[in-house]
Amino acid sequence: MIVVFIPLFALTGVEGKMFGPMATTFIMALASALLLSFTLVPALAASFLSGKPRKTKPFLMNAVEGIFKPCLEMALRFKKIVLVFGLSSIFTGIFLFSRMGSEFIPQLDEGDFAIQFIRPANISLDVSMELQKISEKVIKEFPQVKDVFARTGSAEVATDPMGVNISDSYVMLHPKQQWPKDSLIADKKTLIKAIKAKLEMGVPGQVLMVSQPVELRFNELLEGTRADISAKVFGDDLDKLIEYSNEIARIISGIEGAGEVESESKGKSPMLQYTPKLGELAQFGVTARPVLDAINTAIGGREVGHIYSGVKSFPILTRLSEEQRTNVTTVRKLPVGIAESYTVPIEQVADIEFVDTFSSVSRENSQRRVAVLINPDVRDVESFVVKAQNLVAEKLTLAEGYYIEWGGSFKNLQSAKESLRILVPLALLIIIAMLYAAFRKISQVILIFACAPMALIGGVVSLKLMGMPFSISAGVGFIALCGISILNGVVLVSYFNRLVSENISVEDVIRKGTMTRLRPVLMTALTDIFGFLPMMYSTGLGAEVQKPLATVVVGGIISATVLTLFVLPSIYALFKLAPLIADETL
Repeated sequence: MIVVFIPLFALTGVEGKMFGPMATTFIMALASALLLSFTLVPALAASFLSGKPRKTKPFLMNAVEGIFKPCLEMALRFKKIVLVFGLSSIFTGIFLFSRMGSEFIPQLDEGDFAIQFIRPANISLDVSMELQKISEKVIKEFPQVKDVFARTGSAEVATDPMGVNISDSYVMLHPKQQWPKDSLIADKKTLIKAIKAKLEMGVPGQVLMVSQPVELRFNELLEGTRADISAKVFGDDLDKLIEYSNEIARIISGIEGAGEVESESKGKSPMLQYTPKLGELAQFGVTARPVLDAINTAIGGREVGHIYSGVKSFPILTRLSEEQRTNVTTVRKLPVGIAESYTVPIEQVADIEFVDTFSSVSRENSQRRVAVLINPDVRDVESFVVKAQNLVAEKLTLAEGYYIEWGGSFKNLQSAKESLRILVPLALLIIIAMLYAAFRKISQVILIFACAPMALIGGVVSLKLMGMPFSISAGVGFIALCGISILNGVVLVSYFNRLVSENISVEDVIRKGTMTRLRPVLMTALTDIFGFLPMMYSTGLGAEVQKPLATVVVGGIISATVLTLFVLPSIYALFKLAPLIADETL
């Protein structure tokens, strides 16, 4: 079991930070249990156990054995049919697993939610704030909302720069118990839909992207975008990038379950542009420095002195008033010092005009990019992205030098899968080597190792019944399940091999061994099932991550236990896998 958790311990990146501590704790716990089982447990047994075995079995075990024994006899009578059934279960599990959708990790319910308002790029701060106030007033009309606060824009030197056209609004909700009982809104998902519909109808001129407070920041830290999935278009020409991103957004919006799809491009905004006339300046025999200094003083301001009040010093800043700074005619008439006691209007030595330009340019790896933000309404992220990729490739042809990179949770899922493709086979090879060292017979190693895929069918079916796709959390469950199922196989086969020395037939070895080891196998299965059931049906914070893991373990243990108790003995007898000398396996 310790070896089984090595893949989680060795993971790197985001998935490693999530599951590495869990794997480390599990490995340390198992290592401690292994040590105590050879030291403390024998000492306690010698001190407190009487050594007098009970002559009668517990009533429950008698009932279980009464049901199991005729079923085992039937399985041993039709061994080939049982073998076919076992192989069919394995291949069915593999087939269903290959058809499953997948996501990185289940979306956690943070209780509250966030709405990002994206407004036109050329909007002023006053208008943006006014729209924000109206939007917040609409949101507060819902009795389920406790409070709303927002952040509009941020400085360019901040860790999270964004323009005044973007507002991150955080909607804090009352506890579910305080929601109106007579309201048609019974859950958070319905509330979000109602708020979004009312905002889109009552406050036009802005685009809404719904997320959660922590999730919003988490997505941005991972991929630089505030969405679960992003389609990033890379290239040189920003106009083409925006055109491609808008077309991609239009294509993806037509896919079922696309949810919110919006191009990250903020568009163009008017900007006052100054271009020195180098020819005119050359005739005066000066550089462009006087022109730039005059513009800098008029628009940005320049410190020309100080006012002193006691020990305090206050700078004197000179520049045009706010109204004059946006007046092109006034700016064009500004004097520029060409020589001592000689000035000319700035329009004579520079071109001044308003031009539409990009308010911001995003780059990754020194390349320009524009992202399409996607918050899908489906849990099967991988299938959605594959469908979107195929549709975009079919309907959109990119020019040479332009390409699309899909990011967000989909990229993290692919990264985690690549890591597990290397680490899981490595761990399984180590397990095979350990089994061979213990049993010294390839056929028995293969038989015991077959218990792992027997658990696959139960884990996959349980996920299907619970309506869950495959996720990294479910992958953790499959890894744990692998160790438990192999452990049950070791318990049965090792006891079969021990009974061979009693010179009884293989059929009797299997009957006696299976009935004797029925109790420990069931105890292993039942303790795991009852231990994971609370996680499987939990509803508290963080339950979304626990449920896939617990669902896989519970369902997989049921199928692995049933198949192991019938298929493994049948194969052992059918292919006569007992060692020639019992001591070979000891």
